[in-house]
Order: sequence, then structure tokens, then C-alpha cells
Amino acid sequence: MNFTQKTYTAVLLALTGVISVSSVNATPITLGDSVFGGGVDSWRSIMVIGENDGYINTTGNTQEFDVTAFNFRVGANRGSVTPFVVRVNDATANDFTLLAIGDTRSSGVDYNSLGDFSFDFSSILSSITLNPGDYIAPGFLDADADGKSAGSVIPFFGGDSVFLTGSPADSGSGNLSNGIDGSPTFGASTFTNGLNRNYSFNISLEETVSVPEPSSIALLFLGLVGLTIRRRNQKMHA
Repeated sequence: MNFTQKTYTAVLLALTGVISVSSVNATPITLGDSVFGGGVDSWRSIMVIGENDGYINTTGNTQEFDVTAFNFRVGANRGSVTPFVVRVNDATANDFTLLAIGDTRSSGVDYNSLGDFSFDFSSILSSITLNPGDYIAPGFLDADADGKSAGSVIPFFGGDSVFLTGSPADSGSGNLSNGIDGSPTFGASTFTNGLNRNYSFNISLEETVSVPEPSSIALLFLGLVGLTIRRRNQKMHA
């Protein structure tokens, strides 16, 4: 194997490694409030959507995000909490679409004391796609996804205007049974965009930046290298 052939082989191996790269996690964002303080609701089952603690895609391009973590404070060691992310279609009309639903975290299983906790959002990777102009907001259901609860868990304090729906009884709970691309089911009573509370929870996301597949560039480069080697060999044997 002459020098030019070795060079060509080395370039081929290097580019083969480059071709395998497809995406990387980039900019992280946080939806929600700081995790601290407050008192718990007297209702047994509530659904909260933090409409003022969201994120809007202003890039002009489609964005991909992995939903990575659910962070919250346990203010009462009881019941269950299920995190989710919605697209806010119309805040005034309380029109939401579920984009991601996390794992339910429960007293006696995931936490046994008061304090701050952080969990993976879901045991299965949850990814969402945002079109230009899409606005997303964090939420939680103080119950499992079907609306079953043993009482509110996450504390609140005065602050942002939030959407809240639910009931003092399990029978009036909202739920997430419509699933991804569906709408959350509201509870027996709803406070429309006016209940000034911050809840001690947030949801973490990481933008997934797609790396352009370099295969076409690699093939073009290899073609040029091959052409150069061919011309050089022709001159050597002329």
C-alpha cells in the first residue's frame, strides 16, 4: 500500500466515525418555580398548570426537547403527584394539549418524608417537538394519572396567576386519561387564570440539537480525495 492509499484509508476511517454522530443534548430549560416553602391545599385532588412559568419557541425553527426531571417539595407526606407538560393553545379559553406525561410519584414508595425531591421525569424517554411560536407550560396532578389521590402534596405560596382545577373529594378530581395529544380532563371546580399562587415544583428539559448527517459531505470529500489520488498516479505512470 503506497502513501496515498494509506492516506485515503485513514480519511475513510475517520469519516466513518464522524458519520455515526447524529445528535447532542444542548441548552437546558426549566419550567416552573423554585422549590421552597409554602403550605398545602386542603383539597384532596388538584391539577395545576403554571401558565406564566413556561417557554415559547421564538427561534423561528422547529425545536426538539427531552423532558428530563421532575423536581418538587413534599409539603404533606401523603398521596401521589404526576407531572406533565402542555402546549398552551389559548390561555384565556383554558385550551391545553398534553405533550408529555411523567411517572406518578407516591408517598411510601418514592418519598417518606417532607422536603425537596428530584426524580427522572419518566422511566421512558419523553420527547416533545415545538413548532415556531409554540408555548409550553409545566403542570402536575396531585393524584395519579387517572385522578386517584390521598390528598395534596406540593405546597404553594402567593405569586403567579395559575390555572387550577380539582375538588375537595377524589370523585371530583381531574385526570390525564386522554393521554398525549389529548386535553387534560378538568375537575369538578376550576379557577380560571386568576388564582395567584406559586407551587414548589419545576420540570427540566434539554434541547436536542440535531447534528446534520455528514454522509453526503463525507462522500463528496472522499470523491475528491480519490480523484486527486487517481490524477497523481496517472502523472506518476505517464
